[in-house]
Amino acid sequence: MMFRSAALFFLLLVSAVALPQSADSSQAPANPNAPKSFHDALLNVTYFYPGRFVADPSVSAVSTDATPKCAHSTFFANSNAPTGTSSFVLSTIDGTCPNVLRGATQLGPFIREQIIRQLKQYGEPTVTQEATKYTIDGHPAAIVLASVPMPVTPTNKLPTITYAAKACVLGNIPVKPRKKSDPVEPTRHVLCFDFTTPHSDLLTLMFAFSMQFDNDAPQPIVPGSVIR
Repeated sequence: MMFRSAALFFLLLVSAVALPQSADSSQAPANPNAPKSFHDALLNVTYFYPGRFVADPSVSAVSTDATPKCAHSTFFANSNAPTGTSSFVLSTIDGTCPNVLRGATQLGPFIREQIIRQLKQYGEPTVTQEATKYTIDGHPAAIVLASVPMPVTPTNKLPTITYAAKACVLGNIPVKPRKKSDPVEPTRHVLCFDFTTPHSDLLTLMFAFSMQFDNDAPQPIVPGSVIR
């Protein structure tokens, strides 16, 4: 029931953003629930996110590979609250490293490997939901959920858990060739969305994120139906 309510909230959110906002919308609106947007001009993709998140270009986002040039972090934002900080990162994997791009197009195995690698810097992560496949405006996508216990520090003396989700989507829709001899159009980009939060209840915030390919209608990055 919680996820269905969040999905209804997302539908209301999309109706409020029928017209794309400008690429520079880092200023917090009066209403923290009013959406803001980030436009990737290179790929002509627009991302919409809750106004409570504030862009922080000074923070170096985590790369999706040991070689930073293989993945490009395009946007980072966080939402500070007394109960902890939630954050998200948008990144793009392109043909800079063909082997990495080829692996990323498999989606499920790639996402699982990467989310574990990213969380291992804090402790021993647990995958709470294995790769689940779905589509975003016809583009194949998948998501993996995981969590990791955070170490006790002088400023944080109580044990805590960080909850994470990673979703990736193919930048172009694969087209099956009419003939076996026809070449298959390669995937040129894989777009990824990384979300972390200190409370499992806040995972529903993901349902308020959407993306728009070209001039199509915005679609949820994480539909409520894919979270179990």
